[in-house]
Amino acid sequence: MNKREVHEEIQKINNYLAKCLWMDFEFAQINYNNIVAAGRIDTSYNDFAINIDFGMPFYMSTLLSWHLDDSKPFIELVTGEEERDFIEKYQVELGNFIFKINAEDFDTAPIFIASHRIKCELVNEHPFGK
Repeated sequence: MNKREVHEEIQKINNYLAKCLWMDFEFAQINYNNIVAAGRIDTSYNDFAINIDFGMPFYMSTLLSWHLDDSKPFIELVTGEEERDFIEKYQVELGNFIFKINAEDFDTAPIFIASHRIKCELVNEHPFGK
């Protein structure tokens, strides 16, 4: 996956979530091959509205569940000096992209995931109706 494709997936995620009134997130899957962050409009629902798959993960620092902060982009790519510092501190291997995820009630992003790729699946295009 190249940087342009990563930016396209990030934009797809952020555009979708910008239209949502709220969303509760958790990890639906965590293993050597994939980390899947999944969101639904309420934890009482069994069906997820969005799945974000981080393929070939290398590093993860996270909350176990969190709520959408609609005042900020949901997910961003770590770049520049922040990226260099992160790579040095956590010895992130070449080929990984570093993602940060914002959450409600946190001033700075509390979730970081380094992985080789990201893929978004919109399970429910209109979770709050059309």
